[in-house]
Amino acid sequence: MYFDGSPRNPRRGRGRLAALALSGFAFAALGLGLGIRAVDGGPADAAVEPAAATAPAPAAPDPAGAPAEVPAAPKNTMSALAPPYRAQAVHKVVLEMTEKTVEIAPGKVVTLWTFGDQVPGPVIRLRVGEALETTIVNKTALPHSIDYHAARIAPNRAFADVAPGESFTYRFTATTPGVFMYHCGTAPVVHHIANGMYGMIIVEPAEGLPPVDRELALVQSDFYVSDTPGAPADDAKLMSGIPDVVAFNGYAGQYKETPIMVKKGERIRAFVLAAGPNTWSAFHVVGTIFDRAWIDGIHPENLNLGNQTLNLAASQGAVAEFTLDEEGVYPFVTHDFTNAAKGAVGLLKTEGAEGTMSH
Repeated sequence: MYFDGSPRNPRRGRGRLAALALSGFAFAALGLGLGIRAVDGGPADAAVEPAAATAPAPAAPDPAGAPAEVPAAPKNTMSALAPPYRAQAVHKVVLEMTEKTVEIAPGKVVTLWTFGDQVPGPVIRLRVGEALETTIVNKTALPHSIDYHAARIAPNRAFADVAPGESFTYRFTATTPGVFMYHCGTAPVVHHIANGMYGMIIVEPAEGLPPVDRELALVQSDFYVSDTPGAPADDAKLMSGIPDVVAFNGYAGQYKETPIMVKKGERIRAFVLAAGPNTWSAFHVVGTIFDRAWIDGIHPENLNLGNQTLNLAASQGAVAEFTLDEEGVYPFVTHDFTNAAKGAVGLLKTEGAEGTMSH
């Protein structure tokens, strides 16, 4: 059956977050009077030596009330291109869990906990019937684990905590096609996700996906920024559920400042994940309609035709296919414009597009 229907655990862990006072973040985005300007633009289990946290100590607030100095840190940006599928009976992935200090929006520097030394973690891609063997290596000072939403497996066995300086390997066979989340499952889970421990796993049907011209991978997530620059997520803000920054692929508005270049008329497939930990994604591309879309499982019964917006709860994934019929600049957003204004906005720009735009 083709995709359009035509023939053919209790877990233990420790949170290490400070409860600090509220600080805001205003980000220029589109919608409701907000303007956009287009611009050009497999190893066996092995113990490892305990490693100290790599992040520098956060800057302390000035006791006289002056703002703390924001430490220099690299921008947490990355390519939006989805990795290609590579055929393997067993896909072996090694993910080092680290700490790093990065900028997630202009002037917003935080310490994140990572899979594979990046946030979001690497996009993993395989097909139904293939196995995924994951080795996690904990190079932080806290216990961590990895929980795959694509797995049918006993969590108490596979999603177990890994102590600092230790490693752990397990394997599962993919059974269900779709776009799924993976994340740290160590308690309190919300703290580990809020601090960056999440990523996307794409499971294709056994026969693969039909070819398209371009594939994108977009992970939306929310951040809760401490008043202390370089600190982990602010606990009080996190529990309020009101984020300071909402971003695609770890940096607010990165594809607004540097648009994703595409071609008029080409078929684009976007893999989309709402990683949360709290916010939903109302994924929408301005100026087009999704010809075909699947939320969670890629099954003929799940096929949607003609969607304007994909409504994804935290942890849900989707596939959207569409074309851009005219030369131009096409914003993509969460249509929750409060969160678009906090950074969940980007641009697709065709090669023949000219001029600027506002919306």
